[in-house]
Amino acid sequence: RSTVTAKLEILCTFPGRKAERFCFPKMVGKKEASKMRTLKRNLLAVPILVWIGLLVGVPMIFVVVLSFLSRDNLGNIIYQFTLDNYRRVVDPIYLRVFWNSLLLALLTALITLVVGYPVAYITANLSPTRRALSLGLIMLPFWISSLLRTYGWMILLGNAGLINNVLMALKLIDKPLPMMYKFGTSLVGTAYMLMPFMIVAVFNSVDKLDRSLLEASYDLGASRWKTFFQITIPLTLPGIAGGFTLVFIPALGLYFVSDLLGGGNTVFLGNLIHTMATRGRNRPLAAAFSLGMIALALLVLSLYWKVSKDKTGEGLFQ
Repeated sequence: RSTVTAKLEILCTFPGRKAERFCFPKMVGKKEASKMRTLKRNLLAVPILVWIGLLVGVPMIFVVVLSFLSRDNLGNIIYQFTLDNYRRVVDPIYLRVFWNSLLLALLTALITLVVGYPVAYITANLSPTRRALSLGLIMLPFWISSLLRTYGWMILLGNAGLINNVLMALKLIDKPLPMMYKFGTSLVGTAYMLMPFMIVAVFNSVDKLDRSLLEASYDLGASRWKTFFQITIPLTLPGIAGGFTLVFIPALGLYFVSDLLGGGNTVFLGNLIHTMATRGRNRPLAAAFSLGMIALALLVLSLYWKVSKDKTGEGLFQ
C-alpha cells in the first residue's frame, strides 16, 4: 500500500491528463460532461450549417468562379481564365456606379436613423399595450409586397398623382411638380422600405437601457439633453450600429425601387448587375460586380463588429 500511495503522490505532483484522472476524478467527470453537452449543442447546428452551405456557399463559389471567366459575342460563357472583368470593375465609369450606390446606402441609413431613433425611443417608453400596438403598426408594411408599396409612391408622386392633384386643386401650383425619376425620389423610396429595420434595431437597445443610469444623471444635475447625448446615445450605440448595418446592406441592392421611382436616370450597382445578367448577357462581369457589392457589405459588417464589441460605448466618441 505504501508503494502505491507513493506512486500516486509522485503522479499527482506533475500536471497532466493521467494525474487529473487519478487525483481529481470528480473534476475530470465534470469536464467530460461539459464537453458532451457542448458537443450535443454543436450537433444541433450541423443541419443549419449544411443548409447554409448548400444555399449560400455553393452559389458563392459559382459566382467567384464565374467572375474569372469570359464570354463570346453572343453572351455564351467561355471557360477561359481572365482578369478583364475586374479590370473593368475599377474603370472610372463603373467606379461612379459604386459611388452612387454607396451614397444612396449612406444617406438612406442616415435618414432612417434620424427619423427612426425618436420613434423607437418613444415606443420603448410607452405602456406595454401601446407598445405592442405601435410595434404592430411599425411592422405592418412588411405584410404588403414591396413592389406594391413602390407603386403606391408612384401614385403619390407622379405628375397625375395625389400630391400634384391636391396642390393644383388648392391653386398652389399651375402645373405638376416633377417629383419622379430623380435621385431624391429613389432615396425616399429606399428609406421608406428599410425604415422598420432601423426602428426595431434601435428599439431593442433602448428597451434594454438601464433606467437607473438616467435617474442618476438627473440627480447629479444633468439636463435631459445632456443625459440623452452622453448617456442614452452611447449606451444604445450597438442598436444604432445594428440598424445602420441592416439598412445599409439591403440599400445596395434594391434595384427595383430605383428602376420604378428613379426611372434609371441614376445607375446603381443593383441595376447594373441586373441589366448585365439579363439584357446585357454578360454574366461574368455581373458576377465581378456582385463580388464588389459583397466586399462593400463585408466592410460594413466589419465596422459593425468593431463598434458592437464595445458594449458600453466608452471611448467611441473620443
